[in-house]
Amino acid sequence: MNVAVIGLGKLGLPLAALLASSGNQVKAFDALESVRTSIRQRKVETNEPGLIDLLNKDGIQLEIVDSIAESVNGVEAVFIIVPTPSLPSGHFTNEYLLDAINKIGQVITPSQKIVIDVVSTVMPGSCDGPIKSALEKSSGRNIGEDLGLCYNPEFIALGSVIHDMEKPDMHLIGQSSEWAGEIVESALKSIVKVQVPSRRMNLKEAELVKIAVNNYVTMKISYANMLMQGSTLLGGIDIDVVTDAIGLDSRIGRKYLKAAAAYGGPCFPRDTRALSALFSDLGLPDSLSHATQVVNESHSEFISDQISTQISEGMTVGIAGLSYKTGTTVTEESPGLAMASALSNRSFRVAVWDDEGALPSSDSTTNSYLICHSAEDLISKSDFVVVTRPLNNPLTFASQIKDSNKPFIDLWRQF
Repeated sequence: MNVAVIGLGKLGLPLAALLASSGNQVKAFDALESVRTSIRQRKVETNEPGLIDLLNKDGIQLEIVDSIAESVNGVEAVFIIVPTPSLPSGHFTNEYLLDAINKIGQVITPSQKIVIDVVSTVMPGSCDGPIKSALEKSSGRNIGEDLGLCYNPEFIALGSVIHDMEKPDMHLIGQSSEWAGEIVESALKSIVKVQVPSRRMNLKEAELVKIAVNNYVTMKISYANMLMQGSTLLGGIDIDVVTDAIGLDSRIGRKYLKAAAAYGGPCFPRDTRALSALFSDLGLPDSLSHATQVVNESHSEFISDQISTQISEGMTVGIAGLSYKTGTTVTEESPGLAMASALSNRSFRVAVWDDEGALPSSDSTTNSYLICHSAEDLISKSDFVVVTRPLNNPLTFASQIKDSNKPFIDLWRQF
């Protein structure tokens, strides 16, 4: 197929590379010239496993172009993966998405049969509402037999984007018509390594599924963490024994039922807040999504309370793990930074180290943290250590911390 990908960030570039290395001819565009140049020169700075290998694959049909007009010329489908940042209200903003839609509409030809596929996460009602209106107005055409609109969000995690796209649990496709959904599904099928169930539905249904799936996952995480808090205060309880038994119930399942650190990252927190915002708009109680957020926000405080009973104010607590998960340097709403903030607010000094090389931002709330560049450095400068996410070499770290005789908490119980 001839397709275009607009937006070459952490999700867009892997998708473009997978499509182009699977026999599709791909024209790819990013608004930042520096991004386009780095991809052309194959000097992409990334920790994403497999991405560089894909970009360097012999025969890859990936053309980096300098305008949206070039990207959509002659293609059958356009995948748009631009940022949809969260507003203070919890809603996603479509500002960058609508800008791309308007530019696409202005350059597609009257006779071009094309599907516009929105991959960026949006609020339910966006595609059938402002996005459809913008596309029809800018193109002078109606959504129908020759102009299609789809919504196709990906369920991926940074650090495993390639794997998650090649072996997804499902393909979720909101479609304006059967033919539009068929084109998007055909493109997605070209990159997978396994049989993948596809669920095609209307646009609004798919928009709701996206944020509902992530909210259900965060509810499971918060539920497990809530049980962990209760178990800690009850005493004499192994939380893993409890959650393992609960997860054996086929109605519940074990996945994500793991008491550990708070959830974080670029998707889980904001999708949970978005569902709360949606229900507020509808005049409905947002009890479940709100409770999920309350438990998550309180969890780092609870762990900090437990640490406070073991060491004195002014002592140094080391945070092992700043990125929100293994395999990435992204620290957006990470449990490590949440823990660091909670401890700092209790007048502890905070030292931080990350085995992926992640660093805290340079804002005023984090610039007082002591940056350590090795596990040994962190342990030597800390009076107490908290492991906030799975480590790449947990047994090595376990040996180092135990040899030091420093008190510690491994929230993931790796050792």
